[in-house]
Amino acid sequence: MTPATHHHVGVDGGGTRSRALVGDAHGHELGAADGGPGLIDPDDPARAVSAVTAVVRAAAAAANVALPVRGVWAGLAGAGQERARAAVEAALQGAGLAERVAVGTDVEAAHADAFGAGRGIVCVAGTGSSVRAVGPRGEVVQVGGWGHLLGDEGSGYRIGLDGLRAVMQASDGREPHTSLGAALLDAAGACAPRDLVGWAARATKGEVAALSELVAREARNGDPVAARIVHRALGAIRAHLRAALERTPGWERLPVVAFVGGLVREVRVFREAVISIAEELGCGVYPDPVVPERGALGNAIHLTGGQPRGG
Repeated sequence: MTPATHHHVGVDGGGTRSRALVGDAHGHELGAADGGPGLIDPDDPARAVSAVTAVVRAAAAAANVALPVRGVWAGLAGAGQERARAAVEAALQGAGLAERVAVGTDVEAAHADAFGAGRGIVCVAGTGSSVRAVGPRGEVVQVGGWGHLLGDEGSGYRIGLDGLRAVMQASDGREPHTSLGAALLDAAGACAPRDLVGWAARATKGEVAALSELVAREARNGDPVAARIVHRALGAIRAHLRAALERTPGWERLPVVAFVGGLVREVRVFREAVISIAEELGCGVYPDPVVPERGALGNAIHLTGGQPRGG
């Protein structure tokens, strides 16, 4: 294997998957790997530690690079909770992955890829949801990102959960009949709405979020219940962006929004809608795909005093 003295690893971890990218001291990409969910559960931070450790080891093997590398920077959903973040960081530091380890949020990783340390707005619409803005005076503002119990409005998880709730309410006669019933029952391998209760209790956050694509499909096909769920999600994204703009006044130039996450990456109609929302709010739209693990790799290089290409 190649000596690891000058190598670094960036990790992007969300509620559905994680991805690690290995690069040299200049940010040249050498290998990558995908892994399981990298979300930090404050009640079980060891799960995130295990996921990050596994995906870093897999990426190092793919790059033919020995561990420990010089630096690892992991951007993980849920890392905004300081105690849980610190616990994960300490455990990773002792895992033999790198000489130096740091943990931040997944939206920080996305921001680093789109804007480096500069001004701009990142909107995450994936399994979870949040907005991070670095404003005209360098102020950092977060909107949302409070997890599935207190936040995640406009996320894939919330859309999937609202779809499941609509099916249950329709079975009670509290909602109109909806084509979501057949679609979500089939996805869950269930025979009747009552079977969804057990499925939802066992499902991961990512599995619930995956249902959002079916909800969007049924909305596109004209189901009014599904359309209302998607409309509510888009309204939440609009509210997130508006709040971020109101809290970062004084933009001299058009602020640019970079979108990241499974909803905008995989559901074309949703991406088109959120781009329209950004433009209606007076924002430009970052034109290129955002690669959070690439931003995390750049952060890993900075962590050890290096300077990646373009950094």
